[in-house]
Amino acid sequence: MPLQRENVSPAAIDKPRTEVRPATWLNISEAVLLGAAVSLTVFALQWRYGFNLGDEGWLWYASQRTALGEIPFRDFFSYDPGRYYWSAAIFKLLERSGWYEQLLANYLFAIIGLALAYFAMLRARVRLPMRIAMLILLGVVIGFPRHKIYEQTLSLIAVAAIAFVFAAPQKINRWFSLGLVIGLAAFFGRNSGVFCAIATVVAFVVLHLRGEGPRPVRTLAALASGTVMGYSPMIVMLVAVHGFAKPFFQSVLMTPKWAWSLPIPFPWHVHLRGLTAVDRLQARTVAWLCVAVPLTYAVALGRALRSQAKLDNAERLSVAASAAGVGFLVHAFYTADFFHIAEGVVPFVIAAGALSVHWWGGRIRRRSAILFGGMAFLVLASWLPMEPLVQCLRARGNTPGKFVHLRIDGKGFLVPSMSAAIMQAAASAFHNCGGRDGGFLAAPYYPGLYAFLNTRAPSWDTYYLWPRNDQIQQAEIDDLQRDRTSLFFLNPTFAINGRENLEFARTNPKLLGYIESHYQRAEPELPDGFKFYYSLECGQPPGTK
Repeated sequence: MPLQRENVSPAAIDKPRTEVRPATWLNISEAVLLGAAVSLTVFALQWRYGFNLGDEGWLWYASQRTALGEIPFRDFFSYDPGRYYWSAAIFKLLERSGWYEQLLANYLFAIIGLALAYFAMLRARVRLPMRIAMLILLGVVIGFPRHKIYEQTLSLIAVAAIAFVFAAPQKINRWFSLGLVIGLAAFFGRNSGVFCAIATVVAFVVLHLRGEGPRPVRTLAALASGTVMGYSPMIVMLVAVHGFAKPFFQSVLMTPKWAWSLPIPFPWHVHLRGLTAVDRLQARTVAWLCVAVPLTYAVALGRALRSQAKLDNAERLSVAASAAGVGFLVHAFYTADFFHIAEGVVPFVIAAGALSVHWWGGRIRRRSAILFGGMAFLVLASWLPMEPLVQCLRARGNTPGKFVHLRIDGKGFLVPSMSAAIMQAAASAFHNCGGRDGGFLAAPYYPGLYAFLNTRAPSWDTYYLWPRNDQIQQAEIDDLQRDRTSLFFLNPTFAINGRENLEFARTNPKLLGYIESHYQRAEPELPDGFKFYYSLECGQPPGTK
């Protein structure tokens, strides 16, 4: 016999399932306007602070090239095309393609996820104060990391889609809609498509074990057709875009090399030596976040599986968010630095918030307050110290001059002084060497320099962080010769996360040897150990007047 929930009245348990149907323009407008208000407020507060020449710059560069008519994968190394076509569309509307416009495109996309998450809360009869509180916490979450808003938003869309299915699991059209989300997510990022698929499997298993799932064959057919429909933009590109299919399938084979596993920073793994004050608190909080997130998902899913009683609206939303969260937890815990944790645990806010609403309605109010208060504390203490605005204010207070003003495409930004020095030195050297497309190469990192300089990279690859065979390296050398590349910005010993086996000198030795033997090295060295190499076409060494 199924176990009954403790301290919950039989009336509450046996209350029939009711789905709120707020299909009025007023309800839809509320969700969109509040989602937009939160997303654009975060954008307005933070757009001018910081610029990551690596990952943020890669997104910006690829979006710029897409807006100019180049094709992701075929013409340059990238993630899946969806995010770049979204950004390129915003660039076209604004008639500009600067870093400001890229950030705006990111936060406009976030509105979709926030609005759908809010709409799901509204359908679950979460009261207005709690809806607003959860939406604000989600606003804090999308503040970092800015270049991964697409993954964060897709996880929120998955929450809303699974909640939509849970409200009426016998309706096959809802499973088709969920399949549509899987396909669209894969168009923006194949990993996100896989995580949405995992979330769908978890959701189906939960419903099946509760005896609420539809027939498997019909469900699978609806999911498959929806997925194909959602992924149709990529299918069209594979069929219709000349030269796209081969590099796309090559990129699929390369996918396992794009990431590297890191140990999950559970409390018993965290070393806090060298950290002080806020950084120490943030590291401790993230460690407990890594415990709280899977535990919350397990509690919500476990309660749903232990009882066959009807789930009330808030609990159903919590279970849906937990199912979605399980899928994206794979991403958070594989490469478990806070960048990836922050993009992979977004459904936790809705899962914990909705479960606390359920407990509050069941008169388990102390537990409800502890859950919501703990979730809010973990989110605020983990994310706020990492927000660009907070990082800038902290750095300026502790180390004057660590952030400096720099104009990027006509907009003023506060950028870390080391990054600003690199960008200014690169701009000066680039213009001394003719300032032409294909004339400048940065390796193994900093693809944002191409976007900053509004120039095309001379080679397909822009991220030299993984080993390349001799054939690929020779193709890179052929590209340099074709474009008569005359200026190089290199750090042969740079290794991400300190991994010596990923140093440029080890991953691309043939390419490095060609550059060192055919170009002259300029003095002095640049910040962060980077160096300029230049050809006689530059006329004078980079950095000289």
